[in-house]
Formats: sequence, structure tokens, C-alpha cells
Amino acid sequence: MEKYQIVIAGNGEPALACTLSARNTYTDKSIAIIKTDKQNSIIEEILASISGRFSNMLNVFYDGIESRDQNVLHLSGGSKIEYEKLVLATGSRAIEPPIDGIQQDGVILINKDPEQIRKIKTEALEAESVVIYGGGYIGVELCDELLRAGKQVTIIEKSKRLMPSSFDADISNKVKEVIENLGGKVVLDAKIKSVLGIDAVTGVKLSSDEIIDCDFLMICCGSRPNVEMAEKLGIIFDRDRGILVDEYFRTSDRNIYAVGDCAAKYDFFASDLSSVLAYNSKMEEAKLLGANLYSIIFNRGKMINYLSEKRSLKDRIKTELKKLEITSATKNFIPLPRL
Repeated sequence: MEKYQIVIAGNGEPALACTLSARNTYTDKSIAIIKTDKQNSIIEEILASISGRFSNMLNVFYDGIESRDQNVLHLSGGSKIEYEKLVLATGSRAIEPPIDGIQQDGVILINKDPEQIRKIKTEALEAESVVIYGGGYIGVELCDELLRAGKQVTIIEKSKRLMPSSFDADISNKVKEVIENLGGKVVLDAKIKSVLGIDAVTGVKLSSDEIIDCDFLMICCGSRPNVEMAEKLGIIFDRDRGILVDEYFRTSDRNIYAVGDCAAKYDFFASDLSSVLAYNSKMEEAKLLGANLYSIIFNRGKMINYLSEKRSLKDRIKTELKKLEITSATKNFIPLPRL
């Protein structure tokens, strides 16, 4: 059985940010990353560049987590890893709408992962005609870039305007105008009923029975947090909004943390959980968590040490005061030395 003090599960950039932060803060701690994606990614490229090669202090495992027994993880391949601190940075997955034929070749579900979006854009540039289903921020951005690259693009949105949850009607109308001026087609208040084609997509059929030809379909209908691992590990989660964490990113198990898109967020203004998390925010959260795995308040535990030493000193003073039988008034007056 392998033993690592810090184990980080995730394929994306928050997992990498947390790893680098933990490595820089706790240089004496051994760290393992568990990835389900066996293809080389930014994680391997950056870690290899800073460590030269993986060693017992920093290693990557290509496997899935099936279950745990106390602080021992059981992996899909049959091996076991013991941990002190476990971080879940499993991200989110694209929502798959109920569309007949959605499994056809040439149909791509778009997630919020930047690396995946870059790869999909490259594939879309090889297509002749592209349909984008979902007029949110990502869908509009992809539509704009493909149109400027000279592609024939149709964007379909089920609401009555583009980006309805991001901007007001004036900006939505302006965005529609920009897309149409670039040669794009905008279809509003419509849903895709089925994907046409035998082996690969040749078009889509709308709920109105209108048919739009295409050889590449990008579905941008939002995402949900990946909570499957939380379910396997027996920690509390909300299926739609993520793994429940406190202000220190701790889950219902105090040695298991969650960060990024897989973790539920608290909306201060709505006084409720929220699924909205900006890219920069989750990266900063990941770096903060990596630096505070063994020290809850400040980096390297400075505040924790200060408070514990201060309490200890106060207790010692009280003990000495009792020995000397000093009056109560005098006891309350004696100040604590500054630490």
C-alpha cells in the first residue's frame, strides 16, 4: 500500500494549482495526484518541468477512486493509497440535454474546462457548417471566434434572447446584431428535438420541425459539479450544486477538502448555495487551500501557533497567580506579554 501525506484527485488546472501551492508550502510532505485522464496534460508538463521527474515525494497515479476505508483509498485498479489530507478537485461535467441521437459522431458536449474548449475549437475549424446549441457566454464566444475564422455558424438558444442570465436585454440584442453582421444565424426561443444522421451528424431538427444542416454540433447547455466521488467516499453533497464545504473548504470529513467547480459555493447576496464560480476565483481558492491544508487560518500555521502559544502563556500566568495568592483585582489587571 502506498502512503502519501497529501492526495489530490483531479484532472484540471485547480488540481495543479493546489498541488503547486501545497508543494511550495509543505516541502517536507509527500504528494500524490490521482487522475482519470491518462493523456498527457498541463499537469504533467508543469510538474515535470519543476521536479525533473516524479519521485516518492511527488507522483501521479492514473486511476479512479472506488471507495475508502477510513483514510485509505481503494483505486479502480486494485491498489490502495493512504492519506493524511485528501483534496477533491474533480471539476464539473457538461449537462446532456434529452435529445434523440445525441451520441452521434460530431456531437460535442462543452464543459467549462479551458483545455477542452481549446481542443474543441481546433476540431470545429475543420468542419464546414457548425451548430452551437446554447446561447450563454461560452456559446456566444465560440460562435464569434468561428465566424471570424470564416465558418458557417448557427447558434440556437431556448430563451428569447442570448446570454439571458449574464446581461440585460439591450446587451443581448447588441450581441445578436454583432453575430448576424458577421454572417451568423441566430435562432431564439427554440430547442433541438433530435440529431440527424446515421453514423455522424448531418443536421438537427428543432421542436418546430425546422431542420438545420450541419456537420458539427456543439452543445453548451451548462454544467453540473462532479459529485460522484463524494458519493463513493460517503461525504455530504448536493447533486446540483456540489460538495458541501465550510469556509476552509473542509467537507463533512475534516480531512477531506473540495475546491473548484465540484464544491458548492455560498452566495452572500442570495443567502443560499450557488453554482456560479469564475475561473480566477476557483484558481485562487485552489492556491489558498494548498497552502492551508495543515494550518487552517494562515499560511504555515502562523496564526494557529500564535493563538495556541498565547493561550498556553495565559494559562501559565494564571497558575502562577494562584500560587502567589494574588487578589482577583490584581489578576485581571496584569497584561499578557506581547508575542
